[in-house]
Amino acid sequence: MITRLFSIVLIIFFIFALSRALIRALPGDPLDTVIAESGINIPNNVLAEELGLNQNFLSSLKQDVISFIKGNFGKSLFSRLPIKDLIFERFQNTLFLTLLALVFSVSISLVFGVISSKSHTQSKIEKYFYPICSVYGAWTAAMPMVWIGPMFLYLFAVLIPVFKTSDSVILPSLTLAIVFSGFWSRLIRARIGDELKLASALAARARGIPEWKIKLKYALMPASGALIAYFGTQMGSLLAGTFITEIIFNWPGLGSLLVESILKRDYPVVQAAIFLGATVSLLGTAFGDFVASRIYIRKGDNKDFQ
Repeated sequence: MITRLFSIVLIIFFIFALSRALIRALPGDPLDTVIAESGINIPNNVLAEELGLNQNFLSSLKQDVISFIKGNFGKSLFSRLPIKDLIFERFQNTLFLTLLALVFSVSISLVFGVISSKSHTQSKIEKYFYPICSVYGAWTAAMPMVWIGPMFLYLFAVLIPVFKTSDSVILPSLTLAIVFSGFWSRLIRARIGDELKLASALAARARGIPEWKIKLKYALMPASGALIAYFGTQMGSLLAGTFITEIIFNWPGLGSLLVESILKRDYPVVQAAIFLGATVSLLGTAFGDFVASRIYIRKGDNKDFQ
């Protein structure tokens, strides 16, 4: 565990150092390049101090690390507002979109995964839902978000104007949920299928307990710990998907702020957004790994989480 935490801290520090080195990697004089590309009107000495270009890289990096630990991310080159305020406001929107998409995705996955899992006495609903779940999972895996997003945008905002694109979070969260729920539903179905083969489920069936109760109590509940741990390990992918969704639907989150800052050459905001996004992604994945390592999974069944 200590080794894991040390590796996370090391990766975060590497990402931070790399983001701070972006400006110094610009061709020619970095200060002149920033002024020429962004078109800002800030005195050179003030700009050099804000960007850490008035000292060598190691000294600047040390000072930046201390500032970031204190929560001081500097100022935006354009708005001159504290980057901390800009990031916090946008990160709230990103977090809300991510959590809502997670709720939708887990709900869809549970419905498809539980109903389509094959029980001892296969019902008509299970018979029809099994191929539907398989096709749905294959379709979501084959269709990238950059295609599903614009199609949903055209269908439900233009052709059938159900949602408003400017202020509705439902459409982007559903788009993000559909992309992830396809694989998750097949994973839940496979886990439930494994649990139904165990002695506890067979004994419950021998006692005459209804199949739907066996699925929920003797299959889904024992597998829920491993599933929760797996969902935690997918936080990095989910956050990356959220960034793309924000750009497609113009949602005012951290991803859209990153793109806006790149287009305006607002390098301090770009550095802070990259660092924060990577840090949250790593911490979310690490939390999922930690939960997975603490959950008892029957012998030989935890290979998916190693």
